[in-house]
Amino acid sequence: MRKVRRKTGGISFLTAMIFICCVFVGILCITKYANIHKQKERLKEENSALIAQSEELSDKLKQIRAQEEFGKDDAYVESVARSQLDMVYPGEVIFRVSGDKYN
Repeated sequence: MRKVRRKTGGISFLTAMIFICCVFVGILCITKYANIHKQKERLKEENSALIAQSEELSDKLKQIRAQEEFGKDDAYVESVARSQLDMVYPGEVIFRVSGDKYN
C-alpha cells in the first residue's frame, strides 16, 4: 500500500513566490512614488524661484525703460550737461564759490 501525503497546512512554493513578488513590487512602487514626490517638491521650489527671478527682471526692465524715456527728455539732457559736463549756453557766465572762509 501506498501512503498518501496530505498537506499539513503549509503554503506551496508557488504561493510563497507570488507573495514575495507582490511584496517586492509593492516596495518598488513605494520607492518610486517617494522619489517622484521629492522631485515634484524640488520642481515646485525651483519654479517659485524662477517666478521671483522673472518678476525681479521684469521690474528691472521697467526701470531701464523708464530711464530711457526720461533720458529722451530735453530738460534731463540739459541738467546732465550742466551738472556733470559743466556745459553752458553761449553768453552765460559761471561763478564758482569755494567753501573756504576768509579769516
